[in-house]
Amino acid sequence: NNRNLRGNGNSMSDRRHLSQKIGDSTLIVLYAIPLDAINEQRTSIQLANDIFGINATEVQDAANVRSHMLQCSKGQLNYIPACGTEEQLCSNELIVNGILEVPINENVTGVRSGDVVNFVKAEAQLILNGTGIDVFSFTQIMVVIPDEADWGGAAAWAYLPGQLSAFRDSYAYRMGVQMHEFGHNLGLHHSGYDGASYADHSCLMGNPSYGDDGPELCFNAAKSWETGWYNDSSVTVDPSTVAVSMV
Repeated sequence: NNRNLRGNGNSMSDRRHLSQKIGDSTLIVLYAIPLDAINEQRTSIQLANDIFGINATEVQDAANVRSHMLQCSKGQLNYIPACGTEEQLCSNELIVNGILEVPINENVTGVRSGDVVNFVKAEAQLILNGTGIDVFSFTQIMVVIPDEADWGGAAAWAYLPGQLSAFRDSYAYRMGVQMHEFGHNLGLHHSGYDGASYADHSCLMGNPSYGDDGPELCFNAAKSWETGWYNDSSVTVDPSTVAVSMV
């Protein structure tokens, strides 16, 4: 499969909403329901299982983006479903297991994915008006829209850095794709090798897998250093002033 994973530089207004690297990060998933297409791969209930590992009707998905990010961050970054904390007074009738279904009065076939995302965000806020909930009050926003939109060959894209990520239905449930795009939200660029942008397959910021529950790897050393997750077990050495033995 040759579809790309993208990180988009975003406008200054969007840069005010940055994804956090440490602590509980509240994640809302906007599940688009347009006029002319559907998300065929997962229902919103099933998608909650693939993202958070919560589902009352199926076997819990043990390998999801929440569990994997916890492992890679040494327990320091925890994705919490929107309205899943005591501080958030949300109506569970609207947002269920972190997911808000968003009907939009638009056709999306052939429409640029970025435009569809804008439709979905605007309609989501209209749905939530009167509840006291602002879509942008959550740390991260994940938008899932049908394949029929114009994705320009991409499987998904995300702001780099930022709050927003967007996934085509065929890839929204795949943990490797989720981790890659959320990595962009954290400010991580692609991991390349020998001049190829995605060629470091030892890192989730390469293009290692489109698997549902894999791959079982994290970010490479350089990316892990950027996150700050390993500060308590790292040493900075200046070779110009310190004798270093490689034996």
